[in-house]
Amino acid sequence: MKELWAEHKLLVLGFLGALMLTSVLFVRLIADVVYWPQHQDETISGWMTIGYVAHSYDVDKDDLIEALGIEDDLRRHLTLKAIADAQDISLAELQRTLLKSVTNQRATRD
Repeated sequence: MKELWAEHKLLVLGFLGALMLTSVLFVRLIADVVYWPQHQDETISGWMTIGYVAHSYDVDKDDLIEALGIEDDLRRHLTLKAIADAQDISLAELQRTLLKSVTNQRATRD
């Protein structure tokens, strides 16, 4: 190993970087495989983001954003509670709108 390091430092560093990236992606894959099957169609709560709802209900995130009528800059990483507050509507009303959009998307998909 010392000989490899002495003669090919860049190659060894590249290999270690690729190994680390592969490990991170593998851990994320395993986490997704374990987590998401148990969290399908989860009850919509204020802590969720639009992306989480879209993933849980297996619908298009952009359609949910359009149904809520929010701007692109508002959608990223904000919780549903924060979006409801920003739009000055109740969380329950926002949840109803999301569920209606989910139902419509699923109806047109089937």
